[in-house]
Amino acid sequence: MEDYLFACARISALENGLIGREKLERLMASPGIEKCVDLLSEYGVDVKRDSETGAFLREETLLARLQKAYSEVQEGTENADFARIFRWQYDCNNIKAAIKCVKRGVNPAPMLFDFGNFSVKTVVECAEKNEYETLDEPFATAAREACDAFAKTSNPQWVDLILDRACYAAMLADAGKNRFAHGIVAKKIDLTNLLTCLRLLRMRNGEVGRLMLADAFIDGGELEKPFFETVYSEGEASFWEAVERTDYSSFANGLDSSATLTEIERAADNFWILSVRQAKWNVFGEEVLLSYLATVEYEVRNLRIVLAGVEAGLSPKIIGERIRLNEL
Repeated sequence: MEDYLFACARISALENGLIGREKLERLMASPGIEKCVDLLSEYGVDVKRDSETGAFLREETLLARLQKAYSEVQEGTENADFARIFRWQYDCNNIKAAIKCVKRGVNPAPMLFDFGNFSVKTVVECAEKNEYETLDEPFATAAREACDAFAKTSNPQWVDLILDRACYAAMLADAGKNRFAHGIVAKKIDLTNLLTCLRLLRMRNGEVGRLMLADAFIDGGELEKPFFETVYSEGEASFWEAVERTDYSSFANGLDSSATLTEIERAADNFWILSVRQAKWNVFGEEVLLSYLATVEYEVRNLRIVLAGVEAGLSPKIIGERIRLNEL
């Protein structure tokens, strides 16, 4: 832990530049996207514009903010494995998109994020050649299995399921023996399994849904497969009662069968980020750095929602209903 004293001190200073609730509310109330861009500059965001037209480049701006945060942590930890945990989700997205698009003869470029641990170029080349040896495990094997499943079934859901498992396996591997890192990944897995179970319950597909639940289940969380098999058999009312008896009771608090999936997904996200943010009060250690990275990821997601909403002319009320908890 002592190796990260300087990095943690640096991150503690950068925390002051995070965009919290008050700043988000000012952005949401902006009369147009250009006013939003002015505010972003005021907040210290490095705004990216098209060199020819001067148009605001939203995704480039947001990814640059993420890149800056990760660079700070990676440089301060000499590229420790835990510093790349959250980047695997971008690799997962990119491999999924590349496989599906190449099989359908569609250009995957608009769907890719050049922010994973693998370069976008490498991922696309692998999909085009149908050769994945250059990807680290577990993605190389998962990509081959996903391609085979897609070829046999033409069902893109198999691509998602297989690669999601690989993504979480990679995250757990990078978490190593660090209790905090392992814990936040396990929570993310549990919440993913809970949401999958709930969606299937609401589809009312009976035995088909039970089989789908078994196929979609991701190992590595604290809640084991029998828990989900039981609540699926007993219905949604049992689901909420069972969750109330777990460490996820605060996630379930106030939720029932009347809640929409959007509301429940937002509650799951809020529960997870609050769990992660507890570490910000630590003086030093991997926990502080992971908390910061998770918070920047969260911040960027909210900014994406706000900027897209303002650009579309949505009211602050509607935009506010879509963003996640922001108590930075």
